Amino acid sequence: MTSLAERAHAAAVFIRHNTAVSPHGRYRGEEHARTAVRLAAALGLGLDQITTAPDSLRRRTTPGEPVLATATCPDTNETYVFLARFPIYDDEAFELLGPCPECSGQVPLATVRHLADLGTHLARPPLTPEDVERANTVPDTFADDEGHASTCRYGETL
Repeated sequence: MTSLAERAHAAAVFIRHNTAVSPHGRYRGEEHARTAVRLAAALGLGLDQITTAPDSLRRRTTPGEPVLATATCPDTNETYVFLARFPIYDDEAFELLGPCPECSGQVPLATVRHLADLGTHLARPPLTPEDVERANTVPDTFADDEGHASTCRYGETL
């Protein structure tokens, strides 16, 4: 096990390096690197178990373009995809993406700030259409998320 100082130094080096070499540019590169560091810390994972990518589906042209972060369990190789909707804010929760019970599109199913939030979500049975109708079952962003199919009753109507 490494010391806190060593882990902190490794995180700073990771951010600096990924900011410099990012194919998305300096600012987006820093957002991706900081997102990876935050998610790794929240889930107790190593930085090598987190990958990030731009979210072309929820894309904006303003600062803080959404970032998709995939966490891979080192024991089972299961992956979990998280959305950092506003990565420039370090206090914003992640949204765990999963299949909509209606259209199977990848949409926010849970708000995750720490490992226990993920555990609470994973302890529940799969989401059903009836669950969506109950208060506090899914994040507020569920209904108008761009991940729904255009024919989904939960998706945003244009």
